[in-house]
Amino acid sequence: MGDFDCGAIDCGDCGDIDCGDCCDECFDCCDEPCVCCVCFSDAISGKALFCILCGLVIFAVLAALVTLLVIALVPHRVRLSVEDAALARLALGDKNATATALAYDISIAVAVHNGNWFMPAEHTAPLYADLLFDGARLARVGLATAGAVVRPRRREVYHATAAADSASVALGSTAVAEFARESTAGVFQLELRVLGEVRYWPHHKKYRLDAICRLELALSTATSPAMFRKVKCDVQKDHGGR
Repeated sequence: MGDFDCGAIDCGDCGDIDCGDCCDECFDCCDEPCVCCVCFSDAISGKALFCILCGLVIFAVLAALVTLLVIALVPHRVRLSVEDAALARLALGDKNATATALAYDISIAVAVHNGNWFMPAEHTAPLYADLLFDGARLARVGLATAGAVVRPRRREVYHATAAADSASVALGSTAVAEFARESTAGVFQLELRVLGEVRYWPHHKKYRLDAICRLELALSTATSPAMFRKVKCDVQKDHGGR
């Protein structure tokens, strides 16, 4: 590269000076950027292009870190599923009973899944489930006590049974007719409503847990067990928390 007088260099026009030398001299001597098209292209293809690539890599790394922090620190609601259920009995309590006196015998296994990477999910209130037929409650069973914890990336399965020989159930006339139809078919459409409250450590806010699990159960016996497929529960959106 030759020796150029900075005062003689026009940063907007390389003129007869070698383009590469012109650009170098422009960057060294001029306050304004060199606007010679070829010189600018040469500059971009070298040091400036490397800086742009480095900036894109840094941006991608920062975006990935932010995403990981959100996943790690923002609590995600637990998921629920019914892993197993068996209906041994569901019928009128006795031949002379009204349609609202029912006998039942059911066992369930409910799983609580904690998908958070680092935060345990603690039950801050008892976890229980209502067994419903056509919206009417047949039974309520306890699943977990307050203080029980589901570890990160783990699940806990809670087992419960409910049985009665003659339980009073508030069924309307439409529900009675539906019960008779399903009794004849031998397959019952039931719902399990799971209620509770959880907190995700280290957060102190408590989230109400309300989930509906829709079950289709055939009568099952020890000699002829009915098949059951795992049911995913619909967790209702929590609008509150405290």
